[in-house]
Amino acid sequence: MKYGTIFSLSFIKITRMQTIHYLVPAHTIGSETDIVCKVGCDSVDDASFIFVDAKDRLLAVTDWATVGALDEVRFQLNDAAGHPVRRHARRHDHILIGPGSPGQQKADQDAYVIEALEYDDYPDTDEETFAVRLKPVDQAEGDTDTTTIVVGRRGKVLYASYHGRNRPTDDDDLWHGLTAGQWEALMIGLLRDEDDGLM
Repeated sequence: MKYGTIFSLSFIKITRMQTIHYLVPAHTIGSETDIVCKVGCDSVDDASFIFVDAKDRLLAVTDWATVGALDEVRFQLNDAAGHPVRRHARRHDHILIGPGSPGQQKADQDAYVIEALEYDDYPDTDEETFAVRLKPVDQAEGDTDTTTIVVGRRGKVLYASYHGRNRPTDDDDLWHGLTAGQWEALMIGLLRDEDDGLM
């Protein structure tokens, strides 16, 4: 299938061509960032197939290092009780992000809980989206420090976007366990088409 070149728009305010997903909370304090990667396909059918693949990759948290070519990062999916699992992510699961590889012992890790996970279909605009919102496990009640990842299709165009909101300004240069460049690499990886040999 004919597949376009993935391009990204980093650290910008999202324009009307890319509406902010409703799971992304309002930004009220600290820092925010948006990373959007897009690619065009030859047909709506092609885009629909790749959207399904992108959604599956987003849910396969333990494979994120491979998807984003992030050899130096380890991703672990745990259930709500803290037990490691090897399956698609579900609401209330925990994601551990830290340095190292899957075969290594646990090192310093950041822990996040999946507080929302939703698919939406908009037939009037030929659009569908799948979104996951994460927050720190130890987040205080009322805090809105979040990461929202959205994969979507609108007609023949696919996109994957990262939205960080309300991050405390005194934190380090990591956005919920990864640098902005690493999140961008993961967004690009979510959109790759295995049939064209890009994975």
